[in-house]
Amino acid sequence: MAKITELSIQEKNKSRVNLFLDGEFYRGVSLEIVYKFSLKVGKEITKERLEEIITLAEEDEALNKALNYLTKYSKTQKQLIDYLVKKEYPFRVIYKVIDKLKEYNYINDVDYAKKYIEFNSGKQGRRLLERNLRQKGVNQADIENAFINTELNAEETADKLAIKHIKNKERTLVNLQKTYKYLISKGFSYEEASRAISKLKE
Repeated sequence: MAKITELSIQEKNKSRVNLFLDGEFYRGVSLEIVYKFSLKVGKEITKERLEEIITLAEEDEALNKALNYLTKYSKTQKQLIDYLVKKEYPFRVIYKVIDKLKEYNYINDVDYAKKYIEFNSGKQGRRLLERNLRQKGVNQADIENAFINTELNAEETADKLAIKHIKNKERTLVNLQKTYKYLISKGFSYEEASRAISKLKE
């Protein structure tokens, strides 16, 4: 048996407590777990039982936090992992939570990517869409899968953005070059941007 000899609030995070067993730091736990399981100085408990209740409580706590996080906006798996890491949950807890959420389809990176593409395809080319999705943690295989199942008309979008960009401007060589660079910055390929500029010249 081990004895809890100290419980002290962490300086940087007032919702977490440093737990000491037999005079030595054991680990940080949430304040909620301390209250829920009546962990107090002087209490005797085996390390195995302590680790068991902390792990179960953390899984339940992390799952609830993850669900609340997901109710506001859709998130990628990486965004959710980063969120739970910031909340200081151990990875063994985080990945159990991730597995549960994937099982019930609360997180699905392909669906996330499809919705993102559909929402932004009217103002971005494929290259920029892909780059943004990668930054959100979606892997390339899921991105490719999402594009396969999403209808896009890059040529039409490039034409619309080119017309909008050069609106009220003379179609001089300089302005056409600026519009071309604008389309490239929006993620369109060189061929797509060149085609749109050719139409403006006509």
